[in-house]
Amino acid sequence: MLVKNTKKAFQFLSIAALAVVVSLGACKEDEPKTTKVYGTITIENPDTWATWQDSGEVQVTVFPKFSLDPLAGWGAVPDNFFGPNVLGGTFAVGAPYNSQNPVILTYVPGKTEYDYEIELEPGTYSALALGFRHDLVNDPSRKTATLGAYWGNPDSTSHGIVIRINAGGNIIPIFNYPAPLSFDINEGEQKQINFKADFDFVNRWY
Repeated sequence: MLVKNTKKAFQFLSIAALAVVVSLGACKEDEPKTTKVYGTITIENPDTWATWQDSGEVQVTVFPKFSLDPLAGWGAVPDNFFGPNVLGGTFAVGAPYNSQNPVILTYVPGKTEYDYEIELEPGTYSALALGFRHDLVNDPSRKTATLGAYWGNPDSTSHGIVIRINAGGNIIPIFNYPAPLSFDINEGEQKQINFKADFDFVNRWY
């Protein structure tokens, strides 16, 4: 009788334990997965950063889907859009998606690779970039120097901008780099994006 009851008790405990395991597994699957973009940014000329580190912040930012109405994101703006004879180009026309909470990188002597992670809502994003935001520059069009942008080639740097000037009737590009690559991210997706940047660009921008 004791053996029989012990066998039944063991079977009951086994079934209960299995139920707990299944329940825990189901709960784990039901937990929402964070939607985010993450990766590594390789920075060239970090020694230049050393001389600028007290002048501003190095920020990793992601831009919403590009739109001219309303203005948002980063993309190609046609000539005359901002007024007669005003040249267009490729640049950001609105604030970054994470402008209120950018990822800020801290200078470390000799370090060239920096990891980042940005939580996102599912959707389309027009640019992912690393910028130096100067504390002493007030002009919003010049305050941030784009050190590098994701453009689909992680082995070389693009600053992602096309800016032209009219010099006596001659249209001259003063910056002419491949545009950032837009990307989609789904709910719960965690997308890895690595890209390069060059800190020496600040010496050309400011």
